[in-house]
Amino acid sequence: MTSERAAEENATHEGVVRVGPFPVVDLTYEDVAERGAHDVSRAEQSRLYALHVGGLLSRDDPEFVAEMNEAETVAADGGSIVLLARLAGARRIERAPTTDLGWDIIRRAAGRLGRPVRVALIGGPEGLAVRAGERLEAEAPCRVVAAVHGYHDEWTGPLEGVRESSPDVCFVGMGAPLEMTWVRRHRGSLPDCAIVTCGGWFGFLAGEEARAPRLIRRSGLEWIARVAQDPVRLLPRYAKGAIASLRVAAPLVWARVRSRLAGRRTP
Repeated sequence: MTSERAAEENATHEGVVRVGPFPVVDLTYEDVAERGAHDVSRAEQSRLYALHVGGLLSRDDPEFVAEMNEAETVAADGGSIVLLARLAGARRIERAPTTDLGWDIIRRAAGRLGRPVRVALIGGPEGLAVRAGERLEAEAPCRVVAAVHGYHDEWTGPLEGVRESSPDVCFVGMGAPLEMTWVRRHRGSLPDCAIVTCGGWFGFLAGEEARAPRLIRRSGLEWIARVAQDPVRLLPRYAKGAIASLRVAAPLVWARVRSRLAGRRTP
């Protein structure tokens, strides 16, 4: 069997490849944005999650892994995930960073709905979601109907308010893996709408963190600019992420080597 054939067989009929224990969609950025907009317009509960190095570091967390495997869509948010997915057989995959994806999902969904998107923001310290919502309302075709911080000890009341606001989409920004496991624990109390995890997007929206120049973002090296802004917090995280990526890559590379050797032995 050739390495190309092995790569094809690693992908499922739905265009999903396995990156470690995680299923990642083999989709372009545009396709992920379209899927997200479609989910927002359906008025049904769905989950769009992002996998990045933070997720790889938590690949031994059974609750997190189970939730990622049950989600409707897991996209590649990070250059390392794209490279690993390609090793696993992906052919079309592109990086889909949530800091860009959130904007495009809202704009495309507004076109589908024919009205501003009703948005709920959940996560971050007190006041951050409110400030992020002000930026969104000023620059995107949306109305922020709920903005809830992520440090509640008891979620019954806050989530009742989110449900009553009837959002089309809930953006949950708590960082991985917490935002995924939080959704898993509270999914029954969340509205029937698209649920999109977004990591630190609220901080970018509120102007508390700065994006890298566009050229760096397109190259998949945005992590360098992030580390430069906060090296004490982020450098150890990305170093651990690099080690985790190598550990996930090793069996993928070995599978390709074995399939190539087997192909050469085939008469």
